[in-house]
Amino acid sequence: MSTPDGPTALRRIIGAELRRLRTALDLTQKQAAERAGIDPSAMVRYEGGVSSMSNPVAEKLLDIYGVDADRKTELLDLVKRSRKRRPKGEVRPAIWEPVEDLMALERDASTIREIAIQPLPGMLQTEAYARAMLGQGKLGADVVEGHVQGRLSRAVILTGDGRVQYWAVLHEAALRCAVGGPETMREQLAYLAELSKRPNITLQVLPDSAGAHSAIAGAFMVLRFPIAPEYGVVYVDYLTGANYLDEPEEVAQYDDAYLHLIKMALSEQASLAFIKKLSKELYS
Repeated sequence: MSTPDGPTALRRIIGAELRRLRTALDLTQKQAAERAGIDPSAMVRYEGGVSSMSNPVAEKLLDIYGVDADRKTELLDLVKRSRKRRPKGEVRPAIWEPVEDLMALERDASTIREIAIQPLPGMLQTEAYARAMLGQGKLGADVVEGHVQGRLSRAVILTGDGRVQYWAVLHEAALRCAVGGPETMREQLAYLAELSKRPNITLQVLPDSAGAHSAIAGAFMVLRFPIAPEYGVVYVDYLTGANYLDEPEEVAQYDDAYLHLIKMALSEQASLAFIKKLSKELYS
């Protein structure tokens, strides 16, 4: 999956869960399709996230798989949302399109693991830091403002009900890069220290002294979802776009890379002390 829109991403999540439920019963795609009264080729498209399905078809499959009422309601809501399209003529919000897609995934995620080299992760940025970052380049003031507000709105999932478990490894370079100047960085590092106190947020620092590491080629994010426990998505952005990877073999490699990183990084307590010490040394 390279550049999904919101509904496509949701279809992939649904497809992964339908596949898990089917295989748990040791049914082939053809057998499940016959029981549901649909064409086997449609089953292939549904499980692959290629095609959206109607709620009656989804409900029939979920009944075949013996899904309980509460979970069926959750999945059917996801099926409904996966069919939504922006109304014709509606203006898209002033948010970079790959990030708009990412926001749709973040809202449904149960765990988010992220490694940041430079800059700091978008969900951890203060308004001043985000504005300093996004103000670089040739974007107009109204576009920058839209991007800033979009970035700030992403943080709500971290500071709201705490449903999402967020774990970030921050390379020392991201903390040393003086985005917006000393005052902005003082505020930013103090904000990181405050966020680290939340029970659903884990922050670790990967110091320069750690040397070569598994994310030396670039930052990435791994998202997983309660609605489809076996499904994961890796998000990797670049200057003009982003890639979404969801092949199990690829996701597994990023999972392994992340485990390697958290072992190399400082502990939570040592990371907090490192952030405070660095703020005092560089930005006081």
